[in-house]
Amino acid sequence: MTKIEQEILDIINTTIDGEYIGKLRVCHEDNIWELRIYLDRWFTPTVMACEGTYDEFKKFIQKEFKTRKMQKVQYYSITKYPLVPEQNIEHDE
Repeated sequence: MTKIEQEILDIINTTIDGEYIGKLRVCHEDNIWELRIYLDRWFTPTVMACEGTYDEFKKFIQKEFKTRKMQKVQYYSITKYPLVPEQNIEHDE
């Protein structure tokens, strides 16, 4: 994690009064800042982008997390296990 990503993570954790443990990535190109947070799937991040300075980007992220109420977002992972045919199960009698 880069220094900028760590600073953004600290802003997120302070804003939501919790701990974000997922992956995040900060990109900067042509005066456009972009935060990608991977809430539920690694291949479909939630993207927040802002044009401006780094300080404006930090304020933008803080505002977005407050207005979107991101601390209330919860995801669950479900794993599907194959069913075992009944004839393979040994029962105690």
